[in-house]
Amino acid sequence: MKSQAIKASVPLSPQQVQEFLAKNKERHLSNKVLHAHPSPAHWVTDFDMQPVESSLAHRPTEDASVNMYMGIPYCLPTDPPHCGFCLFPTEKYQGKSDASGYLDVMAQEARMYVETYQSTTIESLYIGGGTPNLLQPSDYGRLMEIARLMFPRMRDDIEKTLEGIPQLFTEDKILAIKEAGFNRVSMGVQQVDDALIKYSGRKQTNQQVFDAIDNFNKHGLACNVDLIYGWPEQTVPGMLDGLRSIVRSGIRHITHYELNIAGRSDFATKQRALVPSIDQKYRMYCEAKAFLQAEGFVQRTVYDWERPGEKQPGTALNPAEYNYEQNLRDGFAEKDSPKRSYMSGIGYAAINIRLNGGWGEAPVPAVSTMNHKSLSAYIDAVASGKRPIERAYVHNREDIRLCWIFQSLQEMRLNMARYTQLFGSDILSDYDAVFDALNARSWIETRGHELLLVNEGEFSVPLIQSLISQARIKEMSSPRKHIPILAAAAQSC
Repeated sequence: MKSQAIKASVPLSPQQVQEFLAKNKERHLSNKVLHAHPSPAHWVTDFDMQPVESSLAHRPTEDASVNMYMGIPYCLPTDPPHCGFCLFPTEKYQGKSDASGYLDVMAQEARMYVETYQSTTIESLYIGGGTPNLLQPSDYGRLMEIARLMFPRMRDDIEKTLEGIPQLFTEDKILAIKEAGFNRVSMGVQQVDDALIKYSGRKQTNQQVFDAIDNFNKHGLACNVDLIYGWPEQTVPGMLDGLRSIVRSGIRHITHYELNIAGRSDFATKQRALVPSIDQKYRMYCEAKAFLQAEGFVQRTVYDWERPGEKQPGTALNPAEYNYEQNLRDGFAEKDSPKRSYMSGIGYAAINIRLNGGWGEAPVPAVSTMNHKSLSAYIDAVASGKRPIERAYVHNREDIRLCWIFQSLQEMRLNMARYTQLFGSDILSDYDAVFDALNARSWIETRGHELLLVNEGEFSVPLIQSLISQARIKEMSSPRKHIPILAAAAQSC
């Protein structure tokens, strides 16, 4: 059965689409690792807690897919700050006593969700930050205990990932991470070239990267490696050398994404002249794609590459797959089924995205929230027994449609039949001026029920996301319409 068509914001005219593309085509945009609409910049700090509480406290059905994020705030200081490019909030690491106290607070927040999740099966666990492998070996067991407070039915064989940087993955720490129950690590390498990594201020070496990978292989931990292209003074041959060395190490999942040139980061404000041009970065994307495909990797998203293989012994984990990411893109998989995919989070700056409320006679609104980005504010809120939420956003039905489009664009394809089933209209008609312009540039093509991004369209995912959401973003930014978003959206879901 088709859904009732959703009223859209006034679409852009063909002239407005062309003006937007002309203005933004040669601009450095934020990187491709973008999950949902709208960005947290559009969430509000002045919100009604009642619909937010209702959504976060609402119990998922037993067959829901819950993907839990636990945030660690601490990073090693670098010069330039934040490794030159990172826009995530962090706190300076002061020592193990600070980290121990922080875990006590996060456990207290976890207890707020015990009734919500106690009968639910968690599908994946991700410890991010910050730099989680700054913690002491004994802390990894505590992290798992906190997760089990919320999910007493958590299976041993689900994907449980811990993030970190190469120089802190000592063999002793790797053993402690595995013994705590983690079966995957995500290592933020960014560059394997010792000269290039210095731009970030990191005290990281090529040798530390490959020593860590050897120890992951030795102790049976699956590993994802993050690499960034478009780095200051990076060349295509240098980029390929880095990819080649990572592939030869046996890594089966690589996140290869474009340098984030945004905000007040050092790379955006002081080193922009050293960053390759848009045309050079597009060439890097194409050359990396050709190389990885020749090496047997399969492209899952514009930035995710997997080399298929056997499942990890003793688990249901395929080391090439990255289920935490994939589950988030499957949130709309079965509209007429109780199965939903939840992005849940606790800890400093953690995000919850609960779009389950967006369909039909929903018992609760569809809500996104972010915890405090001030560590002291986070701690004070939890100590007072409050959910430590700094900002929130209640999605209306059009926002949910844009979330679906954003997630699909990550995989460089839109299922047009599925869109009609979910939203009751035709996507080519709803965004006719956009797709006419993209087709004229040979950025898209249709195959059966699928609309595919091709050629430069693949590389331009954030540009296309911004273009498709422009009408809604303008509507949200209107002084008359921005303030009542929460109340109006709560009524419409």
